Amino acid sequence: MTGMQADGAGERTAIDDYAILDTPPEQAFDDIVLLAADYCAAPVALVSLFDGDRVWFKARVGYADRETPKPDSICVRVCDEPDLVVIPDLRADPRTADSPVVTQAEGARFYAGVPLTGGGSERLGSLCILDTVPRPDGLSDREAEALRRLARQADTQLRLHRLLAQRNSHIAITRAAQTRIAAAADVLAISERRWRELFEKLSEGFLVGELIRDADGRAVDWRYLDVNQAWGELLGLDPADAIGRTVREVVPNVEQAWIDEIAAVCATGIPATFVRRVGLRARDYEGHAFQLDGDRFAMIFVEITDRIQAARRIEALLTLGDRLREAATIPDMTRIASQMVGETLEATRAGFGRIDLQAETIEMERDWTMPGVRSIEGTHRFADYGDLLSELLVGEALVIDDVRVDPRTADDPEPMLGLGIGAMINMPVRDRGKTVAAFFVHDARPRHWGTDELAFLRNVADRVEVGVARLRAEDRQKVLNQELSHRLKNTLAMVQAIAGQTLKRVTERDAVASFEQRLGALASAHDVLLGKGWSSADLHSVATGVLEVLDGRDRFRVAGPEIDLGPRAALSASLLLHELGTNAVKYGALSVDSGTVSVGWAVEDGLLVLRWTEEGGPPAMVPKRHGFGSRLINMGLLGTGGVATHYDDTGFSATITAPVSELHQA
Repeated sequence: MTGMQADGAGERTAIDDYAILDTPPEQAFDDIVLLAADYCAAPVALVSLFDGDRVWFKARVGYADRETPKPDSICVRVCDEPDLVVIPDLRADPRTADSPVVTQAEGARFYAGVPLTGGGSERLGSLCILDTVPRPDGLSDREAEALRRLARQADTQLRLHRLLAQRNSHIAITRAAQTRIAAAADVLAISERRWRELFEKLSEGFLVGELIRDADGRAVDWRYLDVNQAWGELLGLDPADAIGRTVREVVPNVEQAWIDEIAAVCATGIPATFVRRVGLRARDYEGHAFQLDGDRFAMIFVEITDRIQAARRIEALLTLGDRLREAATIPDMTRIASQMVGETLEATRAGFGRIDLQAETIEMERDWTMPGVRSIEGTHRFADYGDLLSELLVGEALVIDDVRVDPRTADDPEPMLGLGIGAMINMPVRDRGKTVAAFFVHDARPRHWGTDELAFLRNVADRVEVGVARLRAEDRQKVLNQELSHRLKNTLAMVQAIAGQTLKRVTERDAVASFEQRLGALASAHDVLLGKGWSSADLHSVATGVLEVLDGRDRFRVAGPEIDLGPRAALSASLLLHELGTNAVKYGALSVDSGTVSVGWAVEDGLLVLRWTEEGGPPAMVPKRHGFGSRLINMGLLGTGGVATHYDDTGFSATITAPVSELHQA
């Protein structure tokens, strides 16, 4: 039976035992849906709970409604499945194709959900994600496992609610029993035994404590009144040794802020959820504290170290990708990656080394270390430290949990220990099928390296390999561009020389000069394009590059936002501006000492609008004949026109327009 099958008005459902329906949002559930949406890259994530003829959402992200009718719910339609349910395309699945959630405009197309049972046998609801586009490949194995783990966290929170409801009920019964007849004592004893059994069977850590205050009434410590077995297992302590002692005795250097939080719970009666790292074990815990009476309180918690570390590794990889894209050199990349690895894995040392297979040595670059840990920068022989090269040669990671007992180093661990290495990973970096370098991570103490940590380090190494390949490709492209530019300039110079010889006897020297100047404008545009890898050129650079070679260049005013032009548009702009500038020098504003030319542009409704305005020169007259230069101007920036010219007493002006999107692609 599922937890929502009792549909009649007023009938109890399984979820009622948890006292959670229609309660305010809680950070623990909100964090679960945020993590689910983030990890699975989904716009919608929900914690759904079945209640009679409705489905109520305890936590939601990307979804406005607080509840939905049961017949409309996708979770209800697949609730009989025992484990994770993945529906790549909701419209194609007969169970969900007619759901309003799917058929509405911009409806859901992808679903993945894990049933929630609160530790029992009945379906109470689900943790699910939705997407507005189908996902033919469903979820990756890592995403599926993450969703299952988050569902287990949601189940833990549900069990906490049930426990709190039971505890509150127990307290109410206890208080009522004090005013009843003596026979109620037997009922109380039975209830207490059941509570103790539940208390000891809980997989979550549970404690009952009482605040200790100083003479001024300030909470300075608390005393353990009771703890369960799970508490001891989670903290690695014997419960019997804790009862009667204070938290400062059990957990040295505990933060005062933790005690202040418990004091606030007892002062206000408002429960609090917390995430704390216990320094004794360097583990992370999430829990819920609530007041019992006066300065007495209870706390239930679970360990979430794996979840915290997984989120930290994901965030580190995202940050690493951004920082590697900004790195200009290979040493910059390796330093960034080493710092990210060391801090994320909480190691004592991390770095990068280049391997010389013939000499069987590794050249360690400047490494990242924790404060007080010395660097091992320099050259090291593999043979001095044990059998460390075999795995690296075939591209496998070298993983050692304890250098004193691992067969590859146990014969003589002192060289390792002398460098402060108790455990280590060497992750190979390959190039053309050969190991050329390695990322290394060291811990001063023995340490078990988990598969998630190895996968993280492999991801870092892969990203660095890609980044190094990108920098090398860019360097090769720069050399190629420089060679191409050199040859192109030689070709243009040869064309200019041949043209000069061919046109030597031409009497119209102005036409010859114009031709040579146009070649110069093309050369200027090519220089600008070379600076951007032949992919684009900035309009401002093109304009200033062309106009600065003309007479009167100090009387040009060039202004406008940054606009990237494609190669063809850049060449067209160079020739067009050169013709306009040449005409201004010969016939327009720059033919007199007082004239000026303004060249400005802006983007208006997706169009580049370039305005050429001459002032202070002679009146402008429409030319009687149209030569090549006029035709070149009228072709515009893309060769398709978009040019409006004006001739009047104040001088010549022109407005040239072209779609910005086409200028980028041209």
